[in-house]
Amino acid sequence: MPETLPSQLSLSPALCRAARALLNWSPAELAERAHVPVDWLNEFEQGREPGVDADPGETARLRRALQAAGIDFLAAGEASTGGGEGLRLHHQKAGYIAAENLSSANDG
Repeated sequence: MPETLPSQLSLSPALCRAARALLNWSPAELAERAHVPVDWLNEFEQGREPGVDADPGETARLRRALQAAGIDFLAAGEASTGGGEGLRLHHQKAGYIAAENLSSANDG
């Protein structure tokens, strides 16, 4: 049975690259630790579809290897309680105006 992750726990290419950068790991190092082919990892991190021979558990192994090294993944809206360094990609809502751009001209 293939290993799958719930969608809120899936690993995106951007999160994978960011987590690897936080650890200062090369693609080869992550591939070795996660037991995945380095060519597959390079394709995954570039957002390309894995080949037909891809193992569906490879993404789960990447995530486990990164977590074992100390990376915590946060779901959308989840607060960080660990107190360590981290990252999050903020999804801006339509009509969002950054605080520095607020003025009476854009009051709704």
